[in-house]
Amino acid sequence: MDNQQIIVLVIGLLMLSVFMFLPQWQARRRRQKRIAEMQVGAEVMTVGGVIGKLTYLNPEEHRARLEIAPGVEIQVVTAALSQVLAHPATAESHENDENLD
Repeated sequence: MDNQQIIVLVIGLLMLSVFMFLPQWQARRRRQKRIAEMQVGAEVMTVGGVIGKLTYLNPEEHRARLEIAPGVEIQVVTAALSQVLAHPATAESHENDENLD
């Protein structure tokens, strides 16, 4: 192998590794951003489809608690939190609208 073939091989391996790992890095970054934006009091959904109100969130311990019914809480890991359905301020305004009806 001459130098030109080695350079092409190294560039090809670098491009392959970038295309393999870049989507994982981006997904991890998006997931971390989503968890950082979550606030206690928000209505969230887990990856399993459980919907509840976030009552405790500790990203350092990777733990959260969801109130799924009045007086019923479950503990989940933060990786199980999929998305925020309603932020606390939005949820309060919807509750006030429902109480007016």
